[in-house]
Amino acid sequence: MPETDTCLPPLSASALRGLPPSVATPAYDRSRLVPGIVHLGLGAFHRAHQALYTETLIAHGDMRWGILGVSLRDAGVPRMLAAQDHLYSVTERHGEQARTRVAGALRGALHAPSELQAVLAAIAHPAVSIVTMTVTEKGYSQNPASAELDIDDPAIRHDLSAPNQPQSTLGVIAAGIRLRPASAPLTLVCCDNMASNGDTLRKLLVQYASQVDVPLANRIASDVAMPNSMVDRIVPAATPTSLDWAARRLGVRDEAAVVCEPFTQWVIEDRFAGVRPAWEDAGALLTSDVRPYQAMKLRLLNGTHSAIAYAGQLRGLDSVSDAMADPLVGGFARRLMLEDLRATVAAPAGYDVLAYCHDLLARFENPTLGHRTRQIAMDGTQKVPVRWLPALRESLAQGIERPLLERALAAWLHYLRSGVSDSGTALVIGDAGAPALADRLRQAANDTDAAKAALAHASVFGSDAWPSAFVERLASHLSKLRQGGMTLLLAG
Repeated sequence: MPETDTCLPPLSASALRGLPPSVATPAYDRSRLVPGIVHLGLGAFHRAHQALYTETLIAHGDMRWGILGVSLRDAGVPRMLAAQDHLYSVTERHGEQARTRVAGALRGALHAPSELQAVLAAIAHPAVSIVTMTVTEKGYSQNPASAELDIDDPAIRHDLSAPNQPQSTLGVIAAGIRLRPASAPLTLVCCDNMASNGDTLRKLLVQYASQVDVPLANRIASDVAMPNSMVDRIVPAATPTSLDWAARRLGVRDEAAVVCEPFTQWVIEDRFAGVRPAWEDAGALLTSDVRPYQAMKLRLLNGTHSAIAYAGQLRGLDSVSDAMADPLVGGFARRLMLEDLRATVAAPAGYDVLAYCHDLLARFENPTLGHRTRQIAMDGTQKVPVRWLPALRESLAQGIERPLLERALAAWLHYLRSGVSDSGTALVIGDAGAPALADRLRQAANDTDAAKAALAHASVFGSDAWPSAFVERLASHLSKLRQGGMTLLLAG
């Protein structure tokens, strides 16, 4: 690492004037920003996506939409941002082309476990009309098989007994709304990868509130808007390498620097309870129905991403671009998207799905992102039920086989069962739901029993029976993986 990387001064408000001319910086008076948005889940994705749409509106003069970010778990992110006057940089990069801007839309950052009352007060404040969230699929305490509230979630169990000291996403939102004036309209915008995410949030939040405060549940059901939305941008987790690269580009040290792809998309149903940011002026698409866009993205982008992740992990491929460059995995991913998954989506009227697929594949091939397969592979027991299983269920009900998608499913199960790559390297599996499913797979006497045991794991695969022919095919794929890894599975 060059010595200058570690000796550079930190990014701060006073350092903005000294940044290179090629770096765009806030030209507005940040002291005039009014916090009108609370965001739950202050990770890199939000900072590179929703916050930048809002940044554009603020730069155009609408000062009502300062963002108060909330970390529901990690205290490090709020502390890191506070040390930088809540400034951070975003670099959009593809190959040698790069464009960097410093965002100033964040007006503060809170750590919910240690600053809970401030978080609840922010949600309750009448000047805040929007609460957005990116807490990942598992952050909503939903049982992936039943799609209902998971009352066995430890955070939900805690909140049901202590609703005024909540730990869960749902508990924090409900407690904030309870303190909010009834006359102040509120819209919750879920930006996570769940089918009908706004409708899903409404159902789960009402189910939770019904158990702690029935009038509150009725108020949420009738007065709080929760439009569905779809977000898309590949934002890899920061690494020492990406932070050093950003530091050299900026001339200051930005510990919150984000390096992402140029592509960005946000589709939102125009169903708000009160005033809202004019996000469409920043490039978002406001629509009456987001579901076709959401389903298309979940299956084509997220579904293929998951397949790349598990195949890549088994093949010892660290990044998505490495996987796409691998003849075996790259060819498999392309065929999976173009043949199996594309056939299961109903596109919005006039939308060119094939062109969208080719755009996605080009994005996956971007070598500068370093999007790690290990990161995408996390929480498979939450992701697989929404990214793959509905397409499989629909196809099987029509008597249609999806051979590539079935192989992807087998690869995931083998990844859990073996716990090692095809070369024998131990895998780091980040998924709280994985051990129970992995135990079922390992205890099975043979591959057929393993397939049956996995598909009977109702918390992931649901309680409805799977066709016997599909079980046999899955068992055959597991056998090939056990004998010859991904090479044998994808041969021919």
